[in-house]
Amino acid sequence: MIKAMSFVSRKPGLSREEFIEHYEQAHAPLALKHFPFQRYVRNYVMPGTEDLGFDCITEVWFETMEDCVAATEFSVSEDYKVISEDEERFMDRDKIVAFLVEENASQ
Repeated sequence: MIKAMSFVSRKPGLSREEFIEHYEQAHAPLALKHFPFQRYVRNYVMPGTEDLGFDCITEVWFETMEDCVAATEFSVSEDYKVISEDEERFMDRDKIVAFLVEENASQ
């Protein structure tokens, strides 16, 4: 399993609640239609937490590296426009930090 994570910030002027609502009601279903995620988790920073510079840690898992590469290729294609236009509605795209991780879980 391949795991990718992103630190995502909301667009200036958008409340935490508006950000979460859009992410959950519009963006997550849209992303699930276009990416081969095995799992897709959004972790929202709790209210009252000091400003960390992001509002959500997004985690996605791919079954294979080929699926991850296909997602990356889609992300630079013309077809990605439907996703990027939605991101513009609620994310500060200049602040997104995305990376692959090696997950080690303890039982």
